[in-house]
Amino acid sequence: MASELLFGFLIAQTLAGLPAFPVGTELRLVSPDLLTVYSSGRVTEGGHLIVDHALDAGTELRLLVFAPDATDAEKAEVLSGARAIYGRVADDRADILVRFPEVDEPVSLRDWLRLERGIALVLVTRR
Repeated sequence: MASELLFGFLIAQTLAGLPAFPVGTELRLVSPDLLTVYSSGRVTEGGHLIVDHALDAGTELRLLVFAPDATDAEKAEVLSGARAIYGRVADDRADILVRFPEVDEPVSLRDWLRLERGIALVLVTRR
């Protein structure tokens, strides 16, 4: 029980550094080397984040998050990869499992967005 609480605390602390994801926030899914944009989406007024390009299961990627009111300097920092989050597309292609150095297990982006930000992540799975 204590180990579960510690694990939950570590995840909460790790994910606390993620942005608030207000309406208009853009999420770009890019190659690990940051050179290829696979897909992107924006948070809508209705609380959805729709990524409209189907991705293959197991695809390794990095997530770039741009606040809707980001300055040019903030955008440059994100594009430098300094704040890029590592992840991979889940086996069912409907989620992204993100990795953090402080946490042994990958974390579901879908669950985190829903529980912590009230946002529904929708990854298109049909081609």
